[in-house]
Amino acid sequence: MTVGILLLAAGESARYRAACGRHKLLESIEGETMLARCYRIARQSDLPVAVVLRPEPLALRRCLGGARQIVLASDGIGSSIAAGVRATAHWDGWLIMLADMPWLQPTTLRQVAQALTLHAQARACWRGQPGHPVGFSRASYAQLTTLEGETAARELLMRQGVHLLATDDAGAVRDIDLPSMWSNGET
Repeated sequence: MTVGILLLAAGESARYRAACGRHKLLESIEGETMLARCYRIARQSDLPVAVVLRPEPLALRRCLGGARQIVLASDGIGSSIAAGVRATAHWDGWLIMLADMPWLQPTTLRQVAQALTLHAQARACWRGQPGHPVGFSRASYAQLTTLEGETAARELLMRQGVHLLATDDAGAVRDIDLPSMWSNGET
């Protein structure tokens, strides 16, 4: 069974750009851009990886080296997931990993992928908080390929139920969404 990772990086980073004047995925974390770091973490899981991103900014595409890139002018996370799933239709399952979660551990990715052998949908959670990645098996293929908007994946999880996989990885719930995180010494 081939389960792969869709690393979602097609957001416009509008709130972060408004506050800081730059794309958050290009911020440096321990010497590498956030996007490059998340891609490295995904690759360290030893699962196949495809990155979904916008045509611009080109700097995002350049920091991915030889990554498989699925490029689209996304109108939301739903269309990003749909495009990624269609482009990797040969996979048996998909882990949705957000590119602003640079502390996620590769072992968590592998654990959620393994959970898909027993469950149609699985999601990492830390101390009772649902987090990422979120995994979908082949049984969700048709629904995934038609997702649109910002909440469609969440609605799919609620409709079909999801297995919550407890993890000790706090990175499963820790993302970078606000510029204030940069001033709090969390880089």
